[in-house]
Amino acid sequence: MNRLLFAMGLLSILFGAKAPAFAAEMVIPLDLAKFSCGGTVLGERPKDGELYAKHFDRGGIAKFEKSGVELETKDGVLDYAFITVANFKGTLLKSGQRLSITAQTSIEEIVALFGEPYWKDAQDDEVILFYEFLGGKIELQFEFPDKRRLGFITLARDGVLSKADQRKAYGVTKPWPPK
Repeated sequence: MNRLLFAMGLLSILFGAKAPAFAAEMVIPLDLAKFSCGGTVLGERPKDGELYAKHFDRGGIAKFEKSGVELETKDGVLDYAFITVANFKGTLLKSGQRLSITAQTSIEEIVALFGEPYWKDAQDDEVILFYEFLGGKIELQFEFPDKRRLGFITLARDGVLSKADQRKAYGVTKPWPPK
């Protein structure tokens, strides 16, 4: 048994596996207007004091599935946060003010909170609202998989619509970069 535990520990070190028990307890505040995860803004290196800072695997991804959060770094800086709303244990903020966003939140409620999106995609069986900030350098997406209730939130640097081929695929007709 001790050999098995040693081997598992060694494999965890080699392949960057993280303790699932800690991941289950991860609570992260995410400010959708300041583009921050905890005290780290997208495009910054995760601060040492961040609870999630030591949990990125070799590919730069930190998954906290039971807490509804996936984070990724690119070149050592925070690149995106992906939230599964139904599982999210953290706090959603807008400029420091707590938001009451749940898996029951509607498209109309998001538009009331954030204004009209840069683009709305309703081509498939889902609706995605795309909000673009800083000339398209930051993207905030709200995804409604059943076209009614919020399922996922993505906050990303150089998001989907920053790429010309993706704008074409989504049928975007507005000028880029957004003003």
